[in-house]
Amino acid sequence: MIRKSSVFILVSVLLLVSACATLKITPEMVQANLTVVTPEGSGKFPVVIYYQATGRGMQIMMTWARWFKSIGVASAIVDNATIRNRTDNPTGSMYTEDAAIVWDLLKDNPKIDTTRFALMGFSRGSQQALEAGPHFIGKRALPSFVFALYPGGWGPDRCENSHKKPTEVHIFYGDLDDINHYDRTNSACKGLAMRMSNVKFHELRGVTHCYDANISFPLFCCGGKPVRVEPNPEAVETTRAIIRNAIKAGWNPGGSEGEGDDRK
Repeated sequence: MIRKSSVFILVSVLLLVSACATLKITPEMVQANLTVVTPEGSGKFPVVIYYQATGRGMQIMMTWARWFKSIGVASAIVDNATIRNRTDNPTGSMYTEDAAIVWDLLKDNPKIDTTRFALMGFSRGSQQALEAGPHFIGKRALPSFVFALYPGGWGPDRCENSHKKPTEVHIFYGDLDDINHYDRTNSACKGLAMRMSNVKFHELRGVTHCYDANISFPLFCCGGKPVRVEPNPEAVETTRAIIRNAIKAGWNPGGSEGEGDDRK
């Protein structure tokens, strides 16, 4: 016999799961969890909009924001996980719409040029950046670039891209990335670059997952299997050089090394 209390608990859990699955992300929710970093000066500056990794990686994004600031490019960092009342972005989660809402919020920012913007993602966040194309239609501009660092999250033998020309897509992946051993993402992304002329695949030798981290992490698991994280400053510099050359040709931001102002 099923007790009424058990039925009530089960129904409550199902309703909670359903509510979370259908949570509507509003501009107000995004604005409350958005940090904008801008270079010195009046602008208008091109901007990079970020997608978090599974484990959020706020420190990694802030490090990238400081570097972009030094070359005259703004950054918009949204906490995708906190918006959804959780501590990370778990397997199966999709949050592609967040960057499009950020773009809408930035349109009236006097220091930001939303006609010149890029999407940048890390690990699962790279998957979000690569799949965000359908959100940038109508009155929204197309991203000039997508920078996808060590993408993952599709499952075995999959690497996808929803952006067409003129968007220029750059995928960065280490040959020692353990996720590739389980999902074969490396070869899948290489194949994607061969099929789509606007996609460029950059294989980094001797490089693990999350190579732009500031410190070595303990092993974490992907599908119950261990993944190494080892910082690689040389690979970071290679990545930055590729990004710098791309945006110099596309945007010519004209920034100089130096500090800017952070605001939220």
